[in-house]
Amino acid sequence: MKPPHRVPAAGSRTRLLLATVSLGLVAWPFMVVTFPPLADLPQHAAQVRLLGEALAGDGAYAVQWGTPYSLAYLPLAAATALAGPLAGARLGAMLIALAWVGAVHLLAWRLGRSAAAATAASVLVFHHALYWGFLPFLVGFPVFAAWLLLVRQEPRPRVTRAALFTGGALLLYTAHALWFAAGLGWLALDVATRHHRGTPWRHLVARLAGPAAVAAAAVAWFRALSSSSFATPPLWVPQPWRRLLPGSWVEAAFGGLAGLLEPLTFAALAAWLVAALVVHLVRSTDREKGAGDRAPEGEATGWDYRLLSLGLLLLAGALLLPDKYTNTIEFNDRWFPPALALLLLAAPRLPLRPTLTRAAAVTLLGAFVMTTAVTWQRAEAEELAGLAPALASLPDEPRLLGLEFPRRSRYLDRQPYLQIFAWGQVLRGGELNFSFADFPPSPVVYRPPRRPPWTPGLEWFPQRVRPGDFGWFTHVLVRAPPAIHSRFEAAAYLVPVNPPAPWRLYRVGDGAPRENRRVAPQPP
Repeated sequence: MKPPHRVPAAGSRTRLLLATVSLGLVAWPFMVVTFPPLADLPQHAAQVRLLGEALAGDGAYAVQWGTPYSLAYLPLAAATALAGPLAGARLGAMLIALAWVGAVHLLAWRLGRSAAAATAASVLVFHHALYWGFLPFLVGFPVFAAWLLLVRQEPRPRVTRAALFTGGALLLYTAHALWFAAGLGWLALDVATRHHRGTPWRHLVARLAGPAAVAAAAVAWFRALSSSSFATPPLWVPQPWRRLLPGSWVEAAFGGLAGLLEPLTFAALAAWLVAALVVHLVRSTDREKGAGDRAPEGEATGWDYRLLSLGLLLLAGALLLPDKYTNTIEFNDRWFPPALALLLLAAPRLPLRPTLTRAAAVTLLGAFVMTTAVTWQRAEAEELAGLAPALASLPDEPRLLGLEFPRRSRYLDRQPYLQIFAWGQVLRGGELNFSFADFPPSPVVYRPPRRPPWTPGLEWFPQRVRPGDFGWFTHVLVRAPPAIHSRFEAAAYLVPVNPPAPWRLYRVGDGAPRENRRVAPQPP
């Protein structure tokens, strides 16, 4: 295999400039809001606090050092230590998003792919996995990108090669189980290909031994998980053929903002790929071999068939995998954005002036990011009104019930405020009606597992709340229209703490009813 070609100094400066611009633009939305609309971010930040409590000797929690999904908590914990819990969570999420973008540019640099394509592909970091707050899956992509470069490299001395592949497999495992599975699959394909080309098995064993040992540990973990409440059967939504519709592709590629911005951006990226395909067909007709050519700035002009193959495999996963598996939502769609990013990197360089292509990519990314920043600001100003004073009014160690009734946002898709009540635990500690510590694969879990006596699933279905649930809590954080707030105010045992606003805190007073939902009602 040929090593990645060296990019000339001028090309390196251009790449560095485009990467810096991409990173700066992507960071901007995180800098202009207090509460990024990433649904699970508050629960992840709460895990950082619970880790500190567990290490300090709180016997209610246990730390699972061997679980995957833990790597994302390193930037969160580091940022929290530097900036405090609220700003630290925002900064940690931003660092993970920047790592995603940096991974795209790293692949483009090391493999001699278009820096303009990497800049355009950076827009894909703002996809549904980010808005859901799936930080472990997001942090898994940069690790996977490094794994791709490791798999692709020239052979090394056996001991060094074995150490690198073992360490890489461990890093993939600690990032996310799905990226670990993808990394093992890609390694198996690479080893089979190398053996087919004549590389003896004894030279490939060093690549496989360490990852195989990590895989054995992963299988043991998965078998334990499959016996827990986290395991659920595969679920396909009705009419899976709808995945082939253009609207579904836009949702799979982005799925974060309401409006026309995402469809227009997806159309631009699709046009980029179509133009690259046309270029390839024209060159093939003219018998011009682009694979080994170099553009003036040191970029390859033909397809990168390995990246193309990997992108198509991930795209197939997005089209064929179930919508939910082992309690993991967006099980299929989460593969679409990295697939599209890899396809953009794999595509031939467009036959345009380099300055024009770069300007187009920066304009596309800049327009998308600035619109995203404005949208986040508007959503925070209107839909999170009252949240900051409500959180500031919480005492230390509350037992907090969170109820979010509107369920939808005017500006954002999906349910961006689903877990926002967990900011109360991040800032004040205490206990929530739902916590990621209830999830068996979380780094910090209740030990023994908690069996809440109140109505389960209130974070998803607040309308199911019953009077007998309130007595288990000291405070209730509610987002609701005025009519529902009026009903809460009418309850003698619920005392408003902050002035009327979409988000309002209530103190649970004496006389609140308490009913154990875990106890079956007795017949009359």
